[in-house]
Amino acid sequence: MPPRNKVYDLPPEIREALNERLVSGGFQGYAGLSDWLTERGYNVSKSSVHRYGQDLKEEFEDAMGSVRRTTEMAKAMADAVEDDEGHLIDATARLVQEHLLRISLEFRKMEIEPDAAAHHLGKVSKALDSLGRLSLSQKKHAKELRAEFAKEAAEKAESSMATQGMSRDAIDAIKRDILGIA
Repeated sequence: MPPRNKVYDLPPEIREALNERLVSGGFQGYAGLSDWLTERGYNVSKSSVHRYGQDLKEEFEDAMGSVRRTTEMAKAMADAVEDDEGHLIDATARLVQEHLLRISLEFRKMEIEPDAAAHHLGKVSKALDSLGRLSLSQKKHAKELRAEFAKEAAEKAESSMATQGMSRDAIDAIKRDILGIA
């Protein structure tokens, strides 16, 4: 088994900065990144940075491919369906929850400082909380819209039935059915 890549021994903030430089630089310039680390007092070879960069690039491309597929699916669903009941938001919320769960599970595997892990998990928890509130708010709004549409339909039906000479009892019974009142 090969020895552990020295990049993983870097402090989290240095590794995060390296990740940013790798992504923004298009996963190129490994010699320069090795020199950058050396300037900061970390002796990591160009080969180690390259191996780490290639692994990160693969993860990054997988994640971006997943985001593209999800975006295309959401666009297709939005184009194909009138989403009065918020199915698109629900589906999106489920996808985000799944990804946030994966992130929290990955934190367990990663060898990072407990304070940093707690900080990141706090962000994940906050995102889940916001997502939950968004979903509940959307469902409440959809329920209010359905009630408003039912009320309008009941009023139109009442008006129409009254002009047709229906009895008040029959009109009230149909109106209760439309409004879902027992």
